[in-house]
Amino acid sequence: DEKFPGLDADTPVFAALKGGQQLVIGDYNGRDTQGLYVYDLTQRKITREVFHNDTYDVSSVILSKDGEEIIGAKYTGESDRVELLGDYGTMLNDLRKQYPAYDVDYVDQTDEGSTVLFKMSAPYDPGGMFIQTFGETSPTRIVSNYSDLSSNDMGEVIAIKYTARDGQKIPAFVTLPPTIKPGVEIKNLPFIVLPHGGPYSRDAKRFDYFAQFFATRGYGVLQMNFRGSEGYGKSFADAGRDNWVVMQEDVEDGMKYLLEKGYADPNRSCIAGWSYGGYAALMGAANAPDLYQCVVAMAALTDIDGAKSDLEKYRGGRAAAKTFFGESLKDKSVRKANSPVHVAEQITVPVFLAHGDQDQNVQFSQYKKMKRALKKAGVKTTLMEFKDEDHFLSNQTNRVEFFEGIDRFLTQVNGPSEHAAK
Repeated sequence: DEKFPGLDADTPVFAALKGGQQLVIGDYNGRDTQGLYVYDLTQRKITREVFHNDTYDVSSVILSKDGEEIIGAKYTGESDRVELLGDYGTMLNDLRKQYPAYDVDYVDQTDEGSTVLFKMSAPYDPGGMFIQTFGETSPTRIVSNYSDLSSNDMGEVIAIKYTARDGQKIPAFVTLPPTIKPGVEIKNLPFIVLPHGGPYSRDAKRFDYFAQFFATRGYGVLQMNFRGSEGYGKSFADAGRDNWVVMQEDVEDGMKYLLEKGYADPNRSCIAGWSYGGYAALMGAANAPDLYQCVVAMAALTDIDGAKSDLEKYRGGRAAAKTFFGESLKDKSVRKANSPVHVAEQITVPVFLAHGDQDQNVQFSQYKKMKRALKKAGVKTTLMEFKDEDHFLSNQTNRVEFFEGIDRFLTQVNGPSEHAAK
């Protein structure tokens, strides 16, 4: 923008200060990751750096009660992180030292800062909401997440990296069945490759009910942050957003890594996902049918042209569609070759396909098209259609039915895992 140099339509604005005279923005400032800066509208320039991490992009800002002071920054490393600045960070840092295996995430504090409200969880412990006051020896739990789950029933989560075909290191997380104890050699374990949705979001080393579900069924779970995932800097994000094929290849290379290392049983490993993750699962099975024994796709994008058309119906949708689908999908033939509905005949393994009929994120028509394509291709398919249901399976009854259906499906395809929780 000529009037305000350094600000454009893509500049993230996290907050306004000084009656709107200053903006808290995200800016690269010549680096690959995005940091937190103050832009003064009267001076028409960035006046100070607030926070900048050279490994991870900043995602948000924490303000004081009156909204006039920046007291912290948010980003996601291996897990969600809040860095409180200066004196504000003292109690939070003390809590993190006290609970090093847990993700301690700031929520709020009293005006004078003597009492802090925070969330605490670990990959194997859903945790909950806690409150801590200066001088107290330990925090008080006020709310529990998934209170019926015991941490003893959850699998261990390990952060790893594997190398993609072009040499790029891909950060990932492996969740192990709770029956496999630390230090035990991992060999020929049935695995679920579980790419995240978005696609421009990311996974972190946190409690994930989808991954833990598969783990309790005796599967190892691989979740990767393929190129295009947020938080690892501009070049890493753009490499995937400008080329959906690269994102698919990064997922495929994750499965190949598991097989090359001997970690995964080639005869009992599947690919699964929700939303874009479901798309990646279907495309993975179509592009590399020998890698997987089955597919689980929930609320999956299946027809890029159809999804593009759906998005363009909204105000500003044409520009949003152009940004979302990137440069590589401008060509109609490329969109067709990368749409599961048009490559269904390449899928040779059983597919579990599910969708809610009121999904506003990925239209139900995407499911119906894929259902027809799979039937025409003669693919063995298990279908679940949920009435009056959204993209997230918000109805608990439907969610339980969905997971019970997956459980039956996996048992039918692979038989029961010897590593399943008893």
